[in-house]
Amino acid sequence: MELTDRLRAILDFVEPADTAADIGCDHGMISAALIEEKKARHVFACDISPMSLKKAGLLAEERGYTQIETRLSDGLAALKGEAIDTVIIAGMGGLLIRDILAGGLEIAAHTRQFVLGPQGNEYELRRFLYENGFVLENEAIVRDDGRYYQILNVKHGKSSLPNEIYLFFGYYPVLRREVLQKEFLQCKRNELATIIERAGRGKNTENYIANKKKLLREVEEVLKCL
Repeated sequence: MELTDRLRAILDFVEPADTAADIGCDHGMISAALIEEKKARHVFACDISPMSLKKAGLLAEERGYTQIETRLSDGLAALKGEAIDTVIIAGMGGLLIRDILAGGLEIAAHTRQFVLGPQGNEYELRRFLYENGFVLENEAIVRDDGRYYQILNVKHGKSSLPNEIYLFFGYYPVLRREVLQKEFLQCKRNELATIIERAGRGKNTENYIANKKKLLREVEEVLKCL
């Protein structure tokens, strides 16, 4: 199955499991790839949208993947009572992923691995994870269709909060000195400079500008290491 770079990065993090759940499965591509690549023996393809579930079900039927079970679910709710080894939540904002995990902590407590693909608000999601008994085992930075995506490999554990810059933009790609992470941070540096310049025209923005300048300085410090 041909996958986008973003979906490939998500699948590459998934460890072989008996049962996986694809939350917000949409078209069902990840669910199908989990079976095709023998990453899971059984997959729950979950979505709050009946239309998305229909697409996922049709794809599974076309490929003959009877191991895929579709479930109409608001977050993790429909998985109560199931033994889930791996949960994948991607294709939505970091705040929504945070809220899904927060609303399903009882279910998540018995899950071994989480692979998360937030689209925005990565800082808030990472902070929630560290403050609620999760640790980031690895991260990937991916450029797909002109946009950068951060993929998080998460497990249960305890760790102190990392420096704020890493909550925003990730640590492991910096540790590996990845070229793509350098490009990503250069892009963020330019965005921050523009935000600061435009905010300076407004009123009562001193604290806002000070915070953005602090983040910009941190980005520039990390870029010196790449």
